[in-house]
Amino acid sequence: MGSPGWFLVPEILCFVPKPLRVPPTRAKIKRMNTLLVGLLLSAGGLAAADFVGIWAGAITHEGRSTPYALELESAGEGQVSVRLSIPVIHVLRQPIGERPLVVEGDQVKLGSSTVFTYDAAAGTLSGVIPEGLAPLYKLPVTLKRVPTLELPSRPEIDAPMAKPVWTFDAGAALWSGATLSGGTVYVGAEDGRLIALDARTGRERWTFRAGGPLRARATVAEDAVYVPSDDGFVYRLDATTGTERWRARVQETRVERLPFDDPGSRFDRFGSEVAVAGGRLYVGTHDGHLVALEAGSGARVWDFAGAESVLAAPAVDAGRVYFGGYDGNVYALEASSGILLWQRDTGKPVVSTPAVSGDRLVVGSRSYDLFGLDATTGAIAWRHYLWFSWVESSPTLRDGVAYVGSSDGAIVAAHDTRTGRQLWATDVWGWAWGQPAVTESRVYLGTCGMGDYLAPHRGGVVAMDRATGRPAWRFAPEKTDAKTYGFPGSPAAGAGLVFVTDLQGTVYAFAE
Repeated sequence: MGSPGWFLVPEILCFVPKPLRVPPTRAKIKRMNTLLVGLLLSAGGLAAADFVGIWAGAITHEGRSTPYALELESAGEGQVSVRLSIPVIHVLRQPIGERPLVVEGDQVKLGSSTVFTYDAAAGTLSGVIPEGLAPLYKLPVTLKRVPTLELPSRPEIDAPMAKPVWTFDAGAALWSGATLSGGTVYVGAEDGRLIALDARTGRERWTFRAGGPLRARATVAEDAVYVPSDDGFVYRLDATTGTERWRARVQETRVERLPFDDPGSRFDRFGSEVAVAGGRLYVGTHDGHLVALEAGSGARVWDFAGAESVLAAPAVDAGRVYFGGYDGNVYALEASSGILLWQRDTGKPVVSTPAVSGDRLVVGSRSYDLFGLDATTGAIAWRHYLWFSWVESSPTLRDGVAYVGSSDGAIVAAHDTRTGRQLWATDVWGWAWGQPAVTESRVYLGTCGMGDYLAPHRGGVVAMDRATGRPAWRFAPEKTDAKTYGFPGSPAAGAGLVFVTDLQGTVYAFAE
């Protein structure tokens, strides 16, 4: 070699000084490459502009992986404009603004929360997904520069559009969903009204007004309807006439819910329903209590405190009460006394109702996990991670299968309750927060959407084949200017009809 020069070793451009009397071996070249690139980096040899381009790869967790990509464009000295792609939650080339990109040795810092290690020999950036995206687990990611980014298309829901059999305008947002019993549909409204409708015709039978919004579904047992209100009371009504029989205070203060766009919002969109068993009522409160009441009088039997907030109904089985808390724990209490038997920390809030299947308890968490717990001890039998998606839907069990929705994942899925194995998953194009209604052949759930969210979410209703998840029919409401719209609550099914409620205040009945 007559003078110092550059030569190409696979995927690395490396400087080699002269003279070289003995041709280097490949191992020696690799060692030299690593040393010299390290020297260049430590001397400030690379800058933000050197990392402009498309970086694609995969995130890994517990033996599974999912694609992830960053597109970096120059945005001035030391700044890059970033586009993010996470196909599993339908985030595709989403602009997330300009970030400073700083190179310090082999460390590449993108903004304040992302640090990669640059491996010059491999041409990779390796790091951990920012806590803002994955708040519990440290998810490793490795990216490599690619010339183009191939992203999957998202097929539309392939099913015919259904027409409602009847509709009813309640005149106020209907968050919690519908309850069907004895030919009557009960729906609770944001203005405090509980409305009873004839299931066949949609004709109003009676209306009762509580002292606060109704964010929990009504529970019907024999001739009584029980409904909690955000005024802090549980009401017992006559199921036929709507006449109040008693009211019991379970929380001293009214429930205050911050809007979704408030930085302090806990997204506490629902309240705990009442569970009825053995002549007692069990209900959770927004201030973190699980309360047992006498069904006949509303008298308090016991009170368990400490769960921060209980935002979904408890489940009662074999002398035990199971429920989740905003503090991230799943609790098991003795039903007769309220004594704590065990608690299991999931790491993030649990805002859904556990489902009991023999000795297995199936429950979701905002940790992005669906858990199968041992009902006797709380030990984790299995867990299934849903990439970047809160699991706020309460599972419905049938024949050893748990059917459950997800939030940002926008899917409804079926899982084997013994193993957690996912049997099928269907893209429903929206936040699936409610508890699915499951019949012999179908699974039904509504979805919500938001106009300016980072991924395209839509409000609608989807009916799916129970064995395969294939959509059988769908319904999409007329477009609205509301920021959040759609069907947040739980549907009810029976007598050949499916009943759903939306945030525009409409009750819909569809043929199964």
